[in-house]
Amino acid sequence: METPDVAEALTRIRDLPTLPAVLGKILSTAADPDSSAIDLGHHIAADVSLSATLLKLVNSSYYGFYRQINSVTQAIIVLGFLEVRNLTLTATAFNAFEAFPSNYDREQLWCHSLATAIAADRIARLTGRDTDGCFEAALLHDMGKVALDWLYPQLFRKAATEAEERKSHIADAEQEIFGMTHATVGGLLAEHWNLPESVVEAVQCHHSLGDAKVDVGLVRIVAAANCLTYKADFGESSNGQAPELSAELKAELGLTEANCDAVVAELVESRTKIEGLIGALSGAAA
Repeated sequence: METPDVAEALTRIRDLPTLPAVLGKILSTAADPDSSAIDLGHHIAADVSLSATLLKLVNSSYYGFYRQINSVTQAIIVLGFLEVRNLTLTATAFNAFEAFPSNYDREQLWCHSLATAIAADRIARLTGRDTDGCFEAALLHDMGKVALDWLYPQLFRKAATEAEERKSHIADAEQEIFGMTHATVGGLLAEHWNLPESVVEAVQCHHSLGDAKVDVGLVRIVAAANCLTYKADFGESSNGQAPELSAELKAELGLTEANCDAVVAELVESRTKIEGLIGALSGAAA
């Protein structure tokens, strides 16, 4: 098997599908301090498939409501503006990647991704930081793995196998085999999707924090959240070695051991809910 040409790989990444236009409208609306829940509801309701998926998620075991939620507006009232925004992002990204055929364990990857997003939001709150960008950057931090698996399935399986055999980070094997890592590919895909510059950087630099320039704090939060998911047994199966949360990173974020334990405990407690939400998404995509 030949090492893929990086220029060819970049061209192929740019040929991947874009995210639905409705997602851009939803992200813009949620970021606009003058927008309302009604504005957000209108954008979601305009997409029949997205509305149906959202209502399926809201009524899943993840939330466990005792009564049926029957409309997007009702969902926003019950869950809140940002929660519905995050759900919409999760559903849209999940559905976009479902178009890429693969033998990769997507459900396991999405459980890891959602757990990382929840952890990132929690870390930001615990350390008194702005949560803007945390959920989406953490949710999408490993999307480069999906892209590599779709573009070069045999080579990606080889990278995962070598990482497992060596008990090493998959990024090391990816660099040898592809000449780039899933983080680099994910950043390129995020650019292709016109995501905010800070989110692009967080995806691209979550394994190389020293390269961050736009929003170093966001990159650190995503990197820390990724590490803590492994401690909660929400690791990602292609990785041969769990990433370690360094004392330096904890200090830079102002994270205490008690903070870390609290995030891990919350993820462990949320396992059934997270798996229920991903299961509901898988069912909606079927």
